[in-house]
Amino acid sequence: MELKKTEKRWIGIDGGGSKTSCVIGDKQGQILSYAIGASSNIHAISPQNVYHTLTQLINKVIDESKSTIHQIESIQLCLAGADRECDQKVIRALFKDTLYEQKIKIRNDAEAALASGTWGQSGILLIAGTGSIVYVICNETNERMRVGGWGYLLGDEGSGFYIGQRALRAILKAYDCRGQKTVLTNLVLDHFKLQQVPELLKLYSVENYVPEVARISQFVLQAARREDPVALEIMQDAVYELIQMVKVAYHHSVYKELTLVLHGGLFSDAYFKSIFLENLETVIGDVKIAQPELPAVIGAYLLAVKESGLIIDDKFKKNINFSWNKFNHQ
Repeated sequence: MELKKTEKRWIGIDGGGSKTSCVIGDKQGQILSYAIGASSNIHAISPQNVYHTLTQLINKVIDESKSTIHQIESIQLCLAGADRECDQKVIRALFKDTLYEQKIKIRNDAEAALASGTWGQSGILLIAGTGSIVYVICNETNERMRVGGWGYLLGDEGSGFYIGQRALRAILKAYDCRGQKTVLTNLVLDHFKLQQVPELLKLYSVENYVPEVARISQFVLQAARREDPVALEIMQDAVYELIQMVKVAYHHSVYKELTLVLHGGLFSDAYFKSIFLENLETVIGDVKIAQPELPAVIGAYLLAVKESGLIIDDKFKKNINFSWNKFNHQ
Protein backbone atom coordinates (compact mmCIF):
# COMPACT_ATOMS: atom_id res chain seq x y z
CA MET A 1 0.00 0.00 0.00
CA GLU A 2 1.42 3.38 -1.03
CA LEU A 3 1.45 5.87 1.81
CA LYS A 4 -0.06 9.30 1.27
CA LYS A 5 2.56 12.01 1.71
CA THR A 6 0.06 14.28 3.47
CA GLU A 7 -0.91 11.84 6.22
CA LYS A 8 0.32 12.76 9.67
CA ARG A 9 2.80 10.61 11.57
CA TRP A 10 3.76 10.44 15.24
CA ILE A 11 7.09 9.29 16.63
CA GLY A 12 7.49 7.73 20.07
CA ILE A 13 10.87 7.22 21.74
CA ASP A 14 11.62 5.30 24.94
CA GLY A 15 15.15 5.98 26.14
CA GLY A 16 16.76 4.19 29.06
CA GLY A 17 20.17 3.50 30.52
CA SER A 18 20.99 0.60 28.23
CA LYS A 19 19.07 1.21 24.99
CA THR A 20 16.71 3.55 23.17
CA SER A 21 13.70 2.36 21.15
CA CYS A 22 11.84 4.36 18.51
CA VAL A 23 8.62 3.83 16.53
CA ILE A 24 6.67 5.83 13.99
CA GLY A 25 2.93 5.35 13.46
CA ASP A 26 -0.08 6.88 11.75
CA LYS A 27 -3.50 8.10 12.90
CA GLN A 28 -5.04 4.61 12.59
CA GLY A 29 -2.59 3.03 15.03
CA GLN A 30 -0.44 1.36 12.38
CA ILE A 31 3.19 1.07 13.51
CA LEU A 32 5.17 1.77 10.34
CA SER A 33 8.78 1.38 11.46
CA TYR A 34 10.82 0.44 14.52
CA ALA A 35 14.47 1.02 15.44
CA ILE A 36 16.79 0.48 18.41
CA GLY A 37 19.87 2.46 19.39
CA ALA A 38 22.25 3.13 22.27
CA SER A 39 21.47 4.72 25.64
CA SER A 40 20.01 8.23 25.74
CA ASN A 41 20.26 8.97 29.47
CA ILE A 42 21.82 12.43 29.75
CA HIS A 43 23.11 11.61 33.24
CA ALA A 44 25.23 8.78 31.86
CA ILE A 45 25.93 9.84 28.26
CA SER A 46 27.22 13.14 26.89
CA PRO A 47 24.49 15.44 25.49
CA GLN A 48 26.11 15.29 22.05
CA ASN A 49 25.95 11.50 21.99
CA VAL A 50 22.35 11.59 23.21
CA TYR A 51 21.47 13.96 20.36
CA HIS A 52 23.27 11.73 17.86
CA THR A 53 21.40 8.62 19.05
CA LEU A 54 18.01 10.31 19.01
CA THR A 55 18.37 11.96 15.59
CA GLN A 56 19.80 8.76 14.10
CA LEU A 57 16.73 6.82 15.25
CA ILE A 58 14.30 9.54 14.15
CA ASN A 59 15.83 9.72 10.69
CA LYS A 60 15.87 5.94 10.39
CA VAL A 61 12.15 5.43 11.12
CA ILE A 62 11.22 8.37 8.88
CA ASP A 63 13.24 6.93 5.99
CA GLU A 64 12.10 3.32 6.48
CA SER A 65 8.44 4.34 6.65
CA LYS A 66 8.87 6.50 3.52
CA SER A 67 7.68 9.52 5.48
CA THR A 68 8.95 13.10 5.51
CA ILE A 69 9.80 15.40 8.40
CA HIS A 70 6.86 17.61 7.39
CA GLN A 71 4.44 14.75 8.07
CA ILE A 72 5.62 14.42 11.66
CA GLU A 73 3.04 15.92 14.00
CA SER A 74 5.12 15.39 17.13
CA ILE A 75 8.06 13.46 18.52
CA GLN A 76 7.46 12.19 22.05
CA LEU A 77 10.80 11.79 23.83
CA CYS A 78 10.28 9.66 26.95
CA LEU A 79 13.77 9.55 28.41
CA ALA A 80 15.31 8.27 31.62
CA GLY A 81 16.23 11.14 33.95
CA ALA A 82 14.16 13.67 32.00
CA ASP A 83 11.37 14.43 34.45
CA ARG A 84 13.03 17.52 35.91
CA GLU A 85 12.79 20.88 34.17
CA CYS A 86 16.56 21.45 34.29
CA ASP A 87 17.14 18.17 32.43
CA GLN A 88 14.46 18.97 29.87
CA LYS A 89 16.14 22.32 29.17
CA VAL A 90 19.37 20.51 28.31
CA ILE A 91 17.54 18.21 25.89
CA ARG A 92 15.56 21.05 24.30
CA ALA A 93 18.79 22.98 23.74
CA LEU A 94 20.17 20.08 21.70
CA PHE A 95 17.35 20.50 19.17
CA LYS A 96 17.52 24.30 18.95
CA ASP A 97 17.47 25.60 15.35
CA THR A 98 16.88 22.10 13.93
CA LEU A 99 13.96 20.69 11.95
CA TYR A 100 12.83 18.88 15.11
CA GLU A 101 12.79 21.87 17.49
CA GLN A 102 9.05 22.59 17.29
CA LYS A 103 8.03 18.93 17.19
CA ILE A 104 9.65 17.43 20.28
CA LYS A 105 7.80 16.82 23.56
CA ILE A 106 9.80 15.61 26.56
CA ARG A 107 8.65 13.32 29.36
CA ASN A 108 10.16 10.83 31.78
CA ASP A 109 10.45 7.24 30.48
CA ALA A 110 8.17 6.09 33.31
CA GLU A 111 5.25 7.86 31.60
CA ALA A 112 5.74 5.74 28.48
CA ALA A 113 5.90 2.56 30.55
CA LEU A 114 2.65 3.49 32.29
CA ALA A 115 0.91 4.39 29.02
CA SER A 116 1.81 0.98 27.56
CA GLY A 117 -0.23 -0.62 30.35
CA THR A 118 -3.19 1.80 30.43
CA TRP A 119 -3.43 2.81 26.74
CA GLY A 120 -2.56 6.35 27.78
CA GLN A 121 -5.10 6.56 30.59
CA SER A 122 -4.48 7.39 34.26
CA GLY A 123 -2.74 4.90 36.50
CA ILE A 124 0.01 4.06 38.96
CA LEU A 125 3.20 2.56 37.60
CA LEU A 126 5.49 0.33 39.65
CA ILE A 127 8.80 -0.49 38.01
CA ALA A 128 10.82 -3.27 39.62
CA GLY A 129 13.75 -4.05 37.36
CA THR A 130 17.39 -3.12 37.83
CA GLY A 131 16.04 -0.09 39.71
CA SER A 132 12.63 0.75 41.14
CA ILE A 133 10.17 3.64 41.11
CA VAL A 134 6.47 4.37 41.51
CA TYR A 135 4.95 6.96 39.19
CA VAL A 136 1.40 8.32 39.41
CA ILE A 137 -0.43 10.03 36.57
CA CYS A 138 -4.06 11.05 37.11
CA ASN A 139 -5.52 12.94 34.17
CA GLU A 140 -8.79 13.48 36.06
CA THR A 141 -7.03 15.63 38.67
CA ASN A 142 -3.95 16.61 36.63
CA GLU A 143 -1.89 14.89 39.32
CA ARG A 144 1.75 13.84 38.81
CA MET A 145 3.71 12.14 41.55
CA ARG A 146 6.78 9.95 41.94
CA VAL A 147 7.87 7.79 44.85
CA GLY A 148 11.38 6.39 45.04
CA GLY A 149 13.55 6.07 41.96
CA TRP A 150 16.58 7.66 43.64
CA GLY A 151 19.12 5.33 42.07
CA TYR A 152 21.10 2.36 43.36
CA LEU A 153 23.24 4.45 45.75
CA LEU A 154 20.44 6.27 47.57
CA GLY A 155 17.31 4.25 46.88
CA ASP A 156 15.85 1.75 44.38
CA GLU A 157 14.43 -0.27 47.25
CA GLY A 158 12.99 -3.63 46.22
CA SER A 159 14.77 -3.60 42.88
CA GLY A 160 16.99 -6.21 41.27
CA PHE A 161 20.07 -4.32 42.44
CA TYR A 162 18.65 -4.01 45.96
CA ILE A 163 18.06 -7.78 46.09
CA GLY A 164 21.44 -8.62 44.56
CA GLN A 165 23.34 -6.32 46.89
CA ARG A 166 21.69 -7.87 49.95
CA ALA A 167 22.52 -11.34 48.66
CA LEU A 168 26.19 -10.41 48.36
CA ARG A 169 26.20 -8.97 51.87
CA ALA A 170 24.58 -12.14 53.23
CA ILE A 171 27.17 -14.31 51.49
CA LEU A 172 30.05 -12.28 52.94
CA LYS A 173 28.52 -12.32 56.43
CA ALA A 174 28.11 -16.10 56.24
CA TYR A 175 31.75 -16.40 55.17
CA ASP A 176 32.77 -14.32 58.20
CA CYS A 177 30.57 -16.43 60.51
CA ARG A 178 28.56 -13.26 61.21
CA GLY A 179 25.49 -14.56 59.46
CA GLN A 180 23.51 -17.66 58.57
CA LYS A 181 24.82 -20.03 55.93
CA THR A 182 22.93 -19.85 52.64
CA VAL A 183 22.72 -21.74 49.35
CA LEU A 184 23.22 -18.35 47.71
CA THR A 185 26.96 -18.74 48.23
CA ASN A 186 27.37 -21.58 45.76
CA LEU A 187 24.77 -20.23 43.34
CA VAL A 188 26.50 -16.86 43.06
CA LEU A 189 30.06 -18.25 42.99
CA ASP A 190 29.06 -20.63 40.21
CA HIS A 191 27.43 -17.79 38.27
CA PHE A 192 30.61 -15.70 38.33
CA LYS A 193 32.83 -18.79 37.90
CA LEU A 194 34.64 -18.09 41.16
CA GLN A 195 36.15 -20.55 43.63
CA GLN A 196 36.21 -18.58 46.88
CA VAL A 197 33.96 -15.95 48.48
CA PRO A 198 36.74 -13.30 48.75
CA GLU A 199 36.95 -13.33 44.95
CA LEU A 200 33.60 -11.53 44.90
CA LEU A 201 35.63 -8.36 45.51
CA LYS A 202 36.37 -8.48 41.78
CA LEU A 203 32.92 -6.95 41.31
CA TYR A 204 34.42 -3.63 42.38
CA SER A 205 36.42 -3.56 39.15
CA VAL A 206 33.54 -4.45 36.82
CA GLU A 207 32.86 -1.40 34.65
CA ASN A 208 29.07 -1.66 34.57
CA TYR A 209 28.54 -3.47 37.87
CA VAL A 210 24.98 -2.29 38.62
CA PRO A 211 23.25 -4.66 36.14
CA GLU A 212 25.70 -7.40 37.15
CA VAL A 213 24.63 -7.10 40.78
CA ALA A 214 20.98 -6.87 39.74
CA ARG A 215 21.24 -10.21 37.88
CA ILE A 216 21.99 -11.90 41.21
CA SER A 217 18.31 -11.38 42.08
CA GLN A 218 17.45 -14.40 39.90
CA PHE A 219 19.48 -16.63 42.23
CA VAL A 220 17.77 -15.15 45.27
CA LEU A 221 14.40 -16.11 43.79
CA GLN A 222 15.76 -19.54 42.92
CA ALA A 223 17.02 -20.05 46.48
CA ALA A 224 13.76 -18.71 47.94
CA ARG A 225 11.86 -21.37 46.00
CA ARG A 226 14.08 -23.90 47.74
CA GLU A 227 13.05 -22.26 51.05
CA ASP A 228 16.50 -20.97 51.89
CA PRO A 229 15.83 -18.76 54.96
CA VAL A 230 18.28 -16.04 53.92
CA ALA A 231 16.87 -15.78 50.40
CA LEU A 232 13.30 -15.79 51.71
CA GLU A 233 14.08 -12.92 54.07
CA ILE A 234 15.70 -10.88 51.26
CA MET A 235 12.77 -11.46 48.94
CA GLN A 236 10.16 -10.61 51.58
CA ASP A 237 12.07 -7.43 52.39
CA ALA A 238 12.10 -6.42 48.70
CA VAL A 239 8.37 -7.08 48.38
CA TYR A 240 7.73 -5.03 51.53
CA GLU A 241 9.70 -2.06 50.16
CA LEU A 242 7.87 -2.12 46.82
CA ILE A 243 4.48 -2.27 48.53
CA GLN A 244 5.38 0.64 50.80
CA MET A 245 6.02 2.79 47.71
CA VAL A 246 2.70 1.75 46.18
CA LYS A 247 0.94 2.38 49.50
CA VAL A 248 2.23 5.96 49.59
CA ALA A 249 1.02 6.53 46.03
CA TYR A 250 -2.51 5.28 46.76
CA HIS A 251 -2.64 7.17 50.06
CA HIS A 252 -1.76 10.52 48.50
CA SER A 253 -3.71 10.11 45.27
CA VAL A 254 -7.06 11.92 45.26
CA TYR A 255 -8.51 9.57 42.63
CA LYS A 256 -8.69 6.11 44.24
CA GLU A 257 -9.69 3.95 41.25
CA LEU A 258 -6.28 3.94 39.54
CA THR A 259 -4.97 0.78 37.87
CA LEU A 260 -1.59 -0.44 39.12
CA VAL A 261 0.70 -1.23 36.19
CA LEU A 262 3.51 -3.68 36.96
CA HIS A 263 6.63 -3.21 34.87
CA GLY A 264 10.15 -4.62 35.03
CA GLY A 265 12.02 -7.89 35.06
CA LEU A 266 11.12 -8.98 38.59
CA PHE A 267 7.45 -9.21 37.64
CA SER A 268 8.27 -11.58 34.78
CA ASP A 269 9.05 -14.14 37.50
CA ALA A 270 5.75 -15.82 38.39
CA TYR A 271 6.91 -16.75 41.89
CA PHE A 272 7.96 -13.19 42.79
CA LYS A 273 4.81 -11.74 41.26
CA SER A 274 2.54 -14.09 43.22
CA ILE A 275 4.24 -13.23 46.54
CA PHE A 276 4.00 -9.53 45.71
CA LEU A 277 0.28 -9.69 44.84
CA GLU A 278 -0.52 -11.74 47.90
CA ASN A 279 1.14 -9.19 50.18
CA LEU A 280 -0.28 -6.25 48.22
CA GLU A 281 -3.85 -7.41 48.84
CA THR A 282 -3.13 -7.83 52.55
CA VAL A 283 -1.73 -4.29 52.88
CA ILE A 284 -3.81 -2.26 50.41
CA GLY A 285 -6.80 -4.43 49.53
CA ASP A 286 -8.30 -5.18 46.14
CA VAL A 287 -6.36 -3.34 43.42
CA LYS A 288 -6.87 -3.54 39.66
CA ILE A 289 -3.63 -4.86 38.15
CA ALA A 290 -2.28 -4.56 34.61
CA GLN A 291 0.95 -5.96 33.19
CA PRO A 292 1.75 -4.48 29.75
CA GLU A 293 2.01 -6.78 26.75
CA LEU A 294 3.26 -3.83 24.72
CA PRO A 295 6.67 -2.20 25.27
CA ALA A 296 7.16 1.30 26.65
CA VAL A 297 8.06 2.67 23.21
CA ILE A 298 4.47 2.00 22.11
CA GLY A 299 3.38 3.89 25.21
CA ALA A 300 5.43 6.87 23.99
CA TYR A 301 3.64 6.73 20.63
CA LEU A 302 0.26 6.52 22.42
CA LEU A 303 1.10 9.62 24.44
CA ALA A 304 1.98 11.45 21.23
CA VAL A 305 -1.27 10.66 19.41
CA LYS A 306 -3.37 11.21 22.53
CA GLU A 307 -1.83 14.67 22.96
CA SER A 308 -2.95 15.46 19.41
CA GLY A 309 -6.55 14.64 20.34
CA LEU A 310 -6.88 11.28 18.61
CA ILE A 311 -9.27 8.76 20.15
CA ILE A 312 -7.68 5.46 21.14
CA ASP A 313 -10.63 3.15 20.51
CA ASP A 314 -10.82 -0.63 20.06
CA LYS A 315 -9.98 -0.45 16.36
CA PHE A 316 -6.93 1.71 17.10
CA LYS A 317 -5.77 -0.77 19.75
CA LYS A 318 -6.28 -3.71 17.39
CA ASN A 319 -4.19 -2.00 14.70
CA ILE A 320 -1.38 -1.33 17.17
CA ASN A 321 -1.32 -4.93 18.39
CA PHE A 322 -1.39 -6.38 14.90
CA SER A 323 1.23 -4.05 13.39
CA TRP A 324 3.55 -4.21 16.40
CA ASN A 325 3.46 -8.01 16.49
CA LYS A 326 4.80 -8.06 12.95
CA PHE A 327 7.89 -6.15 14.08
CA ASN A 328 8.16 -8.08 17.32
CA HIS A 329 8.38 -11.43 15.50
CA GLN A 330 10.85 -10.41 12.81
